[in-house]
Amino acid sequence: MPQKHNPENVQSELEKGIALSKCRKCGCMKGALEEIRDSLAAGGDQDARDLRETVDIWLGKTQESLYT
Repeated sequence: MPQKHNPENVQSELEKGIALSKCRKCGCMKGALEEIRDSLAAGGDQDARDLRETVDIWLGKTQESLYT
């Protein structure tokens, strides 16, 4: 059975990552954020819309990828 993760813990870890210069330059971080954003595109509840807005903000903070 897949392990469930608390959404607040996941968001907290992403916030920590986007605060780090090396993570803002990482293609892995950008790719993960794009996947999250795309998976939330179909979500219709307010929490999903709020998280998508946050992910869009984080994507705006990413820099040209140095790592993939």
